[in-house]
Amino acid sequence: MELFDDITLYWVIGFVIAGFLAGYIDSIAGGGGMVQVPVLLLSGLSPIHVLASNKMAGLVGVLMATIKYAISKKISWKVVSIAIIPCLLASYIGSILVMYVPDEFIKWAIILAIPVALVFLFKKSKKIVEEKTEVTNKNIILATAPIGFYDGLLGPGTGTYMTISMKKFLHLDYLVATASTKPLNFATNVGSAIAFIFAGKVLWGVAIVLGLANIAGSYVGSHYAIRGGEEFIKKVLVFVLVFMLIANIVKIIVS
Repeated sequence: MELFDDITLYWVIGFVIAGFLAGYIDSIAGGGGMVQVPVLLLSGLSPIHVLASNKMAGLVGVLMATIKYAISKKISWKVVSIAIIPCLLASYIGSILVMYVPDEFIKWAIILAIPVALVFLFKKSKKIVEEKTEVTNKNIILATAPIGFYDGLLGPGTGTYMTISMKKFLHLDYLVATASTKPLNFATNVGSAIAFIFAGKVLWGVAIVLGLANIAGSYVGSHYAIRGGEEFIKKVLVFVLVFMLIANIVKIIVS
């Protein structure tokens, strides 16, 4: 089997560009899949191979962001340690289930999730005191595991939804929420990737190129998130959600 089969050099260049942008956006606000997945689909790859290869690329990209945020000491390891196993298991179950879910359901589920996230994003919160608000283990799992399941089932916007959920329900500021999302997103990607690997759905040539580009974009993006802080992250969150909504509506109209 050749590295890229029938994929031309132009598409490989397109994968590199899309992978870098996806890694950059994902490291700040999540939603990088909304850049990467359409490009993969346009290249002619089958949807299930697109989801699997996108997941592998996202796995290494989010690992880079995790390392970057960990070095900057922005991750709430208390939240991560409690949520990581439930998120991984939920993602694995979602990835198994998606292989049997009708495409029409997936399409509408993604679209409906976006305005819900926007409502939570703009809803006024109480004064946030990072790491000082007492939260129970149950609340941590309830705020994160369902999104881990969504990541395995659908995927696009997982990091965005996880960040907003941590902000609203666990009372972390956006920078700490964004940073803490990364190791959890890594766990959900692992759970999902395992399911796709055992099913033989990953196109490794495509995944490697996308993964390297994701690492570069993720490094740059996490740097600017740490530097720009909460206001910068919130602006990128709004941009990602609006972009996701428009892209999905256009996709429905075209199809």
